[in-house]
Amino acid sequence: MEGNSKKLLTFLMEHEGKDFDATLKDEIEGIVGFGFTTYVKKAKIHTQSGRATVSEPNTGKYFYLPINGIERIHDETCGRYDIAFTIKYNNGYSIYIQIFKPYWKD
Repeated sequence: MEGNSKKLLTFLMEHEGKDFDATLKDEIEGIVGFGFTTYVKKAKIHTQSGRATVSEPNTGKYFYLPINGIERIHDETCGRYDIAFTIKYNNGYSIYIQIFKPYWKD
């Protein structure tokens, strides 16, 4: 497993049980791309061949992330309760993920 794949899986597993907000961005230069966002509460992390799934057990909401082809992972954390990072893939896509842990759950 390449270093960025292991880094991503470790980071996701460390935050299992927290709320995840993920935004997909298509940043292909000169072309209007697409994007979407999803919110998963009390996430469960599952690993399968070639991907990690972040799911919400009560509603069935989920998103999954390829664990191969990661160009870089940029930590954008701004504080104790604002954990964030961007995953940039070799194919030009990037995913911005924020993880929320309400302060009253310390």
